[in-house]
Amino acid sequence: MNIAIVIGHHEKSKGALSNFFGLREWDFYNKVDECIVGAKTFWHNQNISGYVTRIKDTATRINTEGFDLVIELHFNSFKTPTANGCETLYYYRSKKGKQYAIDFSKLVNEKTGIKVRGNGAKALANSNDRGFASVYYTDAPTILIEPFFGSNTGDCEKIKSPENMSKIINEFIETIKR
Repeated sequence: MNIAIVIGHHEKSKGALSNFFGLREWDFYNKVDECIVGAKTFWHNQNISGYVTRIKDTATRINTEGFDLVIELHFNSFKTPTANGCETLYYYRSKKGKQYAIDFSKLVNEKTGIKVRGNGAKALANSNDRGFASVYYTDAPTILIEPFFGSNTGDCEKIKSPENMSKIINEFIETIKR
């Protein structure tokens, strides 16, 4: 099974900030990526203007290599620091994507105790949904992970570090490959 990893955001627009880690999503997941095994990593081209155009470019590069699963790495953040939990997004017509989303959220809960929001799988069905382009334009089932809230100290304490997050992702990859 061939798995692609996509680091969410890019160097010019790094995504949400976690004060706990002192890192934005892009920086956090580049540290996570240093420890991920068994997957090929892709980054969005920051020189391509326009969100959808940039996402389509990444999807085209991924699609030419025939991956079986794509995992895009993010974390949530909210102005209210009590917002917490894990959820994983997927394209609403993808049965495999939905199952991967449920399984990933369940694993995060088992390894950290972070609560699963809903059933852990959030279907993206509308082009206006945040993250829709990332799960729509790839040929392979794609999940967009949001394993914790960077704005919630409790969630961050349970994640512990980028290295610990990579262990969870590696376990998920190993499980999928079996």
